[in-house]
Amino acid sequence: MNCPKCGAQNMDRATFCGNCGARIEYPEAPRQSYYNEASYNQPSSQTYQPPYASHPTGDPYSGGMIPPKNYLTEAIIVTIISVLCCCSPISIVLGIIAIVKANNVNSEFESGNRNEAIRNADAAKNLTIWAAVVAVVCYVALFIISIATNIFASYFDILESLR
Repeated sequence: MNCPKCGAQNMDRATFCGNCGARIEYPEAPRQSYYNEASYNQPSSQTYQPPYASHPTGDPYSGGMIPPKNYLTEAIIVTIISVLCCCSPISIVLGIIAIVKANNVNSEFESGNRNEAIRNADAAKNLTIWAAVVAVVCYVALFIISIATNIFASYFDILESLR
């Protein structure tokens, strides 16, 4: 770059002239914007189309959307615990219904019914929570009843021994 004051040749992008010390100013490069400012604030006539395989798994049928969480694992665990602990049949039935709802989440999503998939996921979640709550309440109730039965049995044994 040549000095604008004395005309001496300087290195590229030098701030001051090496000959006379004058400040060398460079024209600013035009800023490039990612968006075209002229059309940025105006509504677009085209709708956004996501890439073909934008889903992390590359599923072309999902349209780039991630399926909702189906709560299948949680529903199975709660149902198995309810069966093994001999809890209320109500919690077992709620767990089975939650498993069915959770199983429908992915099939509804893949068929394009995202709203129905979300409804099934919410239902599976709520049914799983209710099945767990009913199982815990029944288990605690059975525990209290067994303790009370033992207390009354020992009380009657003491009364029998006093006769």
